[in-house]
Amino acid sequence: MFERFPEVKLSGEPLDKKWYDQFEKIGCFQAYEYLDGDKQKREAEKQAFLAGEKENPELDYPLLNLEGIAKREVALLGLKESVRSGERNEVVKQVYCWKLNEKIAENRLLRAVATGDQRRLKRYSEFIYGKPSPEIFVYSLEKVRRITERARKHESQEVQELGKNLAQLILTEERFAVALPTVRVQDIAREATLESVGDLVNIEADPNQEFSAEEIKTFFEGALQELSAEGWVVVINSNKSGISVNQEKKSVEIPEKRKLSFRALKGLIAHEIGTHAARRIRGERTKLKMLGLGLDRYEAGEEGVTGLREQVLEGEVKDYSGFDGHFAISLAMGVDGQPRNFRQTFEILKRYYQLQSMLNGMSEEEARKKAEASAWGRCVRTFRGTDAQTPGVCFTKDIIYREGNIAVWESVAKNVPEMSRWDVGKYDPSNPRHIWILDQLNITDEDLEALKK
Repeated sequence: MFERFPEVKLSGEPLDKKWYDQFEKIGCFQAYEYLDGDKQKREAEKQAFLAGEKENPELDYPLLNLEGIAKREVALLGLKESVRSGERNEVVKQVYCWKLNEKIAENRLLRAVATGDQRRLKRYSEFIYGKPSPEIFVYSLEKVRRITERARKHESQEVQELGKNLAQLILTEERFAVALPTVRVQDIAREATLESVGDLVNIEADPNQEFSAEEIKTFFEGALQELSAEGWVVVINSNKSGISVNQEKKSVEIPEKRKLSFRALKGLIAHEIGTHAARRIRGERTKLKMLGLGLDRYEAGEEGVTGLREQVLEGEVKDYSGFDGHFAISLAMGVDGQPRNFRQTFEILKRYYQLQSMLNGMSEEEARKKAEASAWGRCVRTFRGTDAQTPGVCFTKDIIYREGNIAVWESVAKNVPEMSRWDVGKYDPSNPRHIWILDQLNITDEDLEALKK
């Protein structure tokens, strides 16, 4: 499938030492980190939207700076030309050109956001993250159908009506089956996960306790110390809605009001520290330092791996991860034939979340309030960067959680030995081109023992 280049003769230095430091200074940004808004403005928009005073919210992007975006574009293009003309190793040259093309597109996506260019925003988002798979959207609809069927048989008239209303909004009758991983494959993945992150998640705490943001911070810092992660920090961020790793700042960020159960805490240590941070740290120690910041389009594989690790630590895999994000983006883009804006997507998600809560015994009023908050949060993620009113235009990043999780589980079933190489850096184990790169450069699981020292 890919061209075979002459065997690489290795020196003691990384193959890309000449380029990596330059790339890290200009290319370690992540577009979504620049799409957060002012907390007070976003809250005001939320209240006006929920009150029906606005059809769609106005999402602000105060972190964007056109001058900075323009300077970064020049630097990225300049580095790409230098690599093309100055790198003799053809594999390294291709790795950097592919990665720089992705980062140039990501920077142009930010420019499109700053200038309000919805067409280009859509184009670059799809180039970087792709479009939602129609088959996986249809597979996800089975989850919606199951709760509408439960609602149809429910004793409450309100629940029946809500289920009927939701069912009418899901127009397609198509079916697409996606098999869950077998028990054998789950056991293999669980054993490999414990081998990889077992020391990090072997924490002493009350399994019945709920942990505050400060307590989560303490556990995360302990896990980073276990990895000898120099230069990394854990911060509590009042402007964040979810726990995340910022590769540009080498920080793990926790919302100030976030709380976690014991099981969720272990899963997120494996996710954020044991995978996102650890792969960065170890990747930079390999003969290809770009594995620290990731091969191009590595994120689907990385989120697939983090999802798998959380799943096996929690127990039996009952569904692939990332349903909410994939479902919302598919609705927004009109995979079912009807592109939607923020409001239209919100109304479907609100009904879905409310029905879920009422089927679990929550009162109608309480379920409605919870559903509005959940649907708002999900739509803000889905439409971040956009004007929120152009049907079919959204930020497609969150499809990678579900599609990546499915692809990684399928790769485990087909190629169990590859799991031993997952921690060598940021690559997608389900991407044949990434496997080719690692094989060409002779980056194997044997390198891991040296990396962990």
